[in-house]
Amino acid sequence: MTEAIPAEVPEADRSVQLDETEIRSLQQAGRAWQDVPPASPVGGGIDPDLDTREERGSRPGERYVRIVRPKRQGFERVAPGWLQATSRASEPTTGVARRVARVRRLLLGNALETRAFAHQRLSKAMALAILSSDSLSSVAYGPEAILAILAVAGGVAYGSLLPILGAILFLLVALILSYRQVIQEYANSGGSYVVARENLGPIYGLIAGAALITDYVLTVSVSVTSGVQQIASAAPGLQPWLVEASVGFIVLIMVMNLRGVRESASAFAWPTYLYVVSILAMCGTVLVKLALGSLHGGTPDFSHSGVKLETNAFGILLVLKAFSNGCSSLTGIEALSNSVNAFKPPEAKNARTTLAVMGVLLGMMLLGLGVCAKLLGFSVNQHESLLSQVAHSAFGSTLPYFVVIGSTFAVLILAANTSFTGFPRLFYFMASDNYAPHQFKRLGDRLAYSNGIVVLAILSIVLVVAFNGNTLRLIPLYTVGVFIAFTLAQAGMVRRWRRLRKPGWRRGLAVNGVGMVMTATVFIITGADKFLDGAWIVVLLIPLLVLLLRGVHTHYTDVSQRAAVETPTTPTKVKPVCIVPVADLNPIALQSLALARRISDNVVAVHITDDEQEIARLRAKWEAWGNHVPLEIIESPFRSLVRPLLAYIDAIDKQARDDTLIVVLPEMVATHWWHQLLHNQSALRLKAALLFRPGTVVVNVPYHLQRVPRVRRRLRVRDNGVDDI
Repeated sequence: MTEAIPAEVPEADRSVQLDETEIRSLQQAGRAWQDVPPASPVGGGIDPDLDTREERGSRPGERYVRIVRPKRQGFERVAPGWLQATSRASEPTTGVARRVARVRRLLLGNALETRAFAHQRLSKAMALAILSSDSLSSVAYGPEAILAILAVAGGVAYGSLLPILGAILFLLVALILSYRQVIQEYANSGGSYVVARENLGPIYGLIAGAALITDYVLTVSVSVTSGVQQIASAAPGLQPWLVEASVGFIVLIMVMNLRGVRESASAFAWPTYLYVVSILAMCGTVLVKLALGSLHGGTPDFSHSGVKLETNAFGILLVLKAFSNGCSSLTGIEALSNSVNAFKPPEAKNARTTLAVMGVLLGMMLLGLGVCAKLLGFSVNQHESLLSQVAHSAFGSTLPYFVVIGSTFAVLILAANTSFTGFPRLFYFMASDNYAPHQFKRLGDRLAYSNGIVVLAILSIVLVVAFNGNTLRLIPLYTVGVFIAFTLAQAGMVRRWRRLRKPGWRRGLAVNGVGMVMTATVFIITGADKFLDGAWIVVLLIPLLVLLLRGVHTHYTDVSQRAAVETPTTPTKVKPVCIVPVADLNPIALQSLALARRISDNVVAVHITDDEQEIARLRAKWEAWGNHVPLEIIESPFRSLVRPLLAYIDAIDKQARDDTLIVVLPEMVATHWWHQLLHNQSALRLKAALLFRPGTVVVNVPYHLQRVPRVRRRLRVRDNGVDDI
């Protein structure tokens, strides 16, 4: 009796459309199976849907069948032939695994169902905090980076601060407008990588992707080390521990991101908004005090700048160098276009609005700090940051000053969070195109791309340790990669507008064309200026990453196109020949022989040894058993086990080229890791050797050691007459 189930078709099944070529190939394979009786696990007493049937009632007319689907098995039924695993099915069963799972839940929280992914999306306010922290935090070091270059020429070059900031703001506007168009045209995210790949070709997409990889790693390293150094300037005792503190903060941000995008956004939102409010309040306070006369302007003092003055050094090259330094304030714009699908619907509209708000806030803060520094006559000071000097002028050493410094430290640390959002998503897109390992497509327990998050943390930690946590040594590597990506994205959009000529294409072409020229100019200036200071590392690394990504793609292409079918695909053509290596004739060997005999009528047991007495004893035991399976003794006078067995398998294969060789291997499963050291691991070595032998199927028959308490309990039950084992 079977249950009457309505022919329900899940939505996922109705939405699938197979390729015609794939359909014909599968239909051809199906015709070869027509003469094979259909598999019927139900007839063998097995229900694949895990329904259990209980017959109730003892008298005629009262008997009925009750179908029970206990959740204790860890599954719920969705449709015929479709089960859904519950959280119980994913729970570990061993003691160590349970303890690890408890620690994991404590750090990351309970695992979320995939259907909860829609609830992990970000509102505009949340997204502004988590995706814009990199750009907004650059106010803390952007203007100071400009002054650090201008200070070489002293007061002669000081007046160029505001014009340079004006040029950077113009570039900011061009990038914001350009990337608003990128988001509009590519609402499913992808940023520079997808735009360059689709419009310029795969190689340009890989260059953009490789450039962004270097930029994301450097963003984490520079942001965290600069944040730690901000605190170290207020707490000098932290100076010897810069590397350790930086590594600790990277690990902390990694853990928070592993808890999920929404959770990390909730935790990181308030420091970002506190930072924005405090910087704007600081600039407003300075301007008000200057207007009221309670604060007076001054002339710059370069005696504490820590640089050697060369008044004749001022020129176009110095201005361009200062401009390239200041462009480090623009590196975080890409992350927003890379994460459009992280927004709540309507995704593209919300992302464009958030990008515009970010641009306005960044422009106001950069201009405000630059104007305040210029009016107050502040320059770089090796003992105090520019931001701290302006905050002191606004608030003195009162609580608001420490709010500015504390929030700046927090947002510099959290600026790394932008990369922890963008880097995993970039690798997701690249993995979807087979240019990165497919593990990067996997969602973790908290619906975050965990593998990308962990890899970014590891790479950033390596970089921080390699450069001893020195921000000044890391900054020359910065900005080069991201402006390559900027330029390729703009070039891709220019080509897209010219090719499609959609409504409004002329305006789009003009915006992206200006953006392309400006970002290419910045890249050339930055690359030339910082090449010998360390940018050569990025310039060398990007082609190497491109080669690596192409190698990954080549492998996946080979797998899809060259994967050889080494055994028949039709049951009637499978002619199995089983070879069973045995060490002795005992219950362990008998279970392997029984399985092999059930698989095939052609079974050979093989024993390899160099001991004649052992040969005689095994032959005697085989005769006593009844010689149900042919036994082949291979005497190995050189005491080798694996190589003679492989040679024997090769010889059998030559006799039966059309047959499928199946090696049935009994293997002990150790209860403790150190038990592995007490055995010769012959089965493991043989499996490793057979793995590279085409057309050979390996069936592993494990045998486990029963734990003594469990055996004793069973014996007590048997002695009491309750069970018979």
